[in-house]
Amino acid sequence: MGISDYGAWLEQAAVFIREYARINPGYSPRVLTDILKRKYLLDNEDAEKLTNLAVKELNRAKLGLAALELNLTFNCNLTCEYCFIREKSAHDRMNFTTARNAIDLLMERASFPMVNITLIGGEPLLEFNLIKQIVPYALEAAKKRNLAITWAVTTNGTLVSEDILKFFSQYNINMLLSMDGGPETHGRYRRTKNGEGTWHKIAYSIPLMKMYQPWLGVRMTVSNAAIDSMREDFKQLVDLGINQFIIAPAQGAKSWSREEITRYGLNLLKILMDYHALKQKGVPIFIEEFEKGENEYSGWGCRAGSTSLAVAPNGDVSPCSKLLGLTGEVGRCIVGNVNTEIDVHLLEPFKNPIIRQQQSCKRCSRKCTGGCYAVNFEQTGDHFTPSEENCLFWVVCQEAKRISGLMRSGYNIHNRFITKERWG
Repeated sequence: MGISDYGAWLEQAAVFIREYARINPGYSPRVLTDILKRKYLLDNEDAEKLTNLAVKELNRAKLGLAALELNLTFNCNLTCEYCFIREKSAHDRMNFTTARNAIDLLMERASFPMVNITLIGGEPLLEFNLIKQIVPYALEAAKKRNLAITWAVTTNGTLVSEDILKFFSQYNINMLLSMDGGPETHGRYRRTKNGEGTWHKIAYSIPLMKMYQPWLGVRMTVSNAAIDSMREDFKQLVDLGINQFIIAPAQGAKSWSREEITRYGLNLLKILMDYHALKQKGVPIFIEEFEKGENEYSGWGCRAGSTSLAVAPNGDVSPCSKLLGLTGEVGRCIVGNVNTEIDVHLLEPFKNPIIRQQQSCKRCSRKCTGGCYAVNFEQTGDHFTPSEENCLFWVVCQEAKRISGLMRSGYNIHNRFITKERWG
């Protein structure tokens, strides 16, 4: 067999193997070896070599998804300065064809019996008509594959109406509000394009929201200017009836100083003290980071690009939405488009991020997950090189977990920096 003939034969065999693996996703390598022996008249040794090469290549190209972030629009009705979408446009809107192709990608590449779809933006509720098309289509597609879907929407809350709440309740779609605290803190950045504050509008709607979603969560973003009001902001959100909190610093190209991070950590501990006091009183409240053990370690890297993907309004695919929000092509890590094709091999660094771990990180005594890929890139120029800021915030988080664990076990915490006051 000549070289050209051998190349043609090898390509033919590769096409057959890919198609066989697609039709039989749970195939046995032993059975594939037997089929190759019969189909191409190979001896057992050559058939096994070809099977081993095929399995290795198929595993590299495998995309086992558990979650999808659909960026329905990059447009927003607010002008938050710290938003991770750096460039917004009213024209960046997802159409149903793109949404359908993204959902099909998730369904075809799902490796788990339950998958999650997050509707995000921009402000996703600007595209409520699209949401009403997406949800039934996704549920029907999942049913055909015996998959279950959990839903989430991250919203600024200003466009919530009873019609939207009824729809979300009907399909078990959970809202996460972006709300930073009391009127002063929230109004510092979360303003309309006319410069109007939005806190009172959202606060007024919360009782209606809780009629349809009794357990309501918020993402409380802490800016450098809000460090010293963190505790009071937390209290005001609790007083509004918020049950679950994600408390996180506003990170990006502009770095926090060590002094600011120290103040952030001390105020987070004050919130921790109040959190445990509230729980002891039976207040329905939950902060996941305060309930985790300090030694819980999920490994280097996050699920972005590994079991989760983000889709831009135009169909571009990236490991996560925060990367899509960056301005440079290198930072955004576009690996394809749902309307054309995706190069799974470009995701290899995210599927196996440990190979990119820095030597200094390997020697570090505090095992972390490597920080946010987007923040890393903005501050160090590399997705897998944590900035000092990310490292310091990790230490703060771990200390909070450690102290929370001591409190759960009944240890009497006393810190001269923390004044434990009675809760209102």
